Amino acid sequence: MGDAYVWVADLDARPEEAAELAGRVMDWLEHQGIVEGELTNCLLGDELGRPPGPHAACAVTEDEVTVGGACGVGMEIERRVYVCADLWTATCPHCGATTEPADSGPDMWTRAWAPLLDDLYAWFGGTGPGSGACVRCGERSGFLAWKIDPPVAVAHLGMVLWNWPPLSERFLAELGAVLGGHRLVTARTAV
Repeated sequence: MGDAYVWVADLDARPEEAAELAGRVMDWLEHQGIVEGELTNCLLGDELGRPPGPHAACAVTEDEVTVGGACGVGMEIERRVYVCADLWTATCPHCGATTEPADSGPDMWTRAWAPLLDDLYAWFGGTGPGSGACVRCGERSGFLAWKIDPPVAVAHLGMVLWNWPPLSERFLAELGAVLGGHRLVTARTAV
C-alpha cells in the first residue's frame, strides 16, 4: 500500500491572516495531544512537520494513527489548489452544465472545458481571479460556488496529514471552531 494524505482547506482564511491561523491550529493540536510539539522529518519531501501525539486517534475515524515513516501534520500558508488524485467533475452553479471526461489521452476533461482549468491554474499562479467561466452559459462564478466532486478547494490556508486515516466529523467541527467558524473542505487521496 502506498502513501496517502488527508487535506483540510480553510475556505475563509484571507492571505494576511493565514500565518496567525496556522499557529493557532498547531497550538490547539499540540494542546489536545493530537500532534507532538517538536518539528521532525515526518512528512514526505524536505518539509518538517509534527508527528502524531498520544491522542491522535481522537481526530480520526479509526482506532489509531499508525506512527512511522512519513506520518505527520504540516500547515500550508500559501495560495493552493487542493485536489484528489481521482477524476473530478465540476458543475456550473448557474446552468447546471457538468464537465465532460476525456475519452483518452492526458487530459482530464474534453478540450471544450479547458478554459475552466486555465482559470483555476491562473488563480493558483496569482494572475487570475478566484472564479471560473462556464463554457456552456458563459457565466463566471467563484470557485467556491462550483459543485465539485470529489472535493476540490482553493485556499490560502491548509493542513496536510500524511498517512492518517480520514478525519472525524467531530474533529472537523472543533477545528472549524478554532478557526472562528470558517468553512472547511477535506478529502483523502493516495499518491
